[in-house]
Amino acid sequence: MKAWLNLRQLIDVVGSDAEYKVIDERSQRLLEWIMANYAPEKPMFVQTIVMNSGVASPATIHKCLAVLEREGLISVKVDADDTRRRLVSPTDRARRLLAKLSKQVQAWAAAMKD
Repeated sequence: MKAWLNLRQLIDVVGSDAEYKVIDERSQRLLEWIMANYAPEKPMFVQTIVMNSGVASPATIHKCLAVLEREGLISVKVDADDTRRRLVSPTDRARRLLAKLSKQVQAWAAAMKD
């Protein structure tokens, strides 16, 4: 039971972040997937996200991408080599947000050791 209560506390800590709360849970998961799989030297296309993320249906992923772009967490640009494709990259704001959340988790974990 203690493990569950600790987990709930962690969820509350991360879930209380005002900047993270403005996006819905699916968009949060999609942002996390993008951050985990993004490599600056390798382009990330919308189609790659739709096919590989496993977060939701293609239509829902497109809605989530629109939310993330509107909130300034991802950048979506037309591929100069093929204008039918769109390139996705996380923004500095997304990097700062996930770094802040990571620090909150680390602080929570340190408090659990005490």
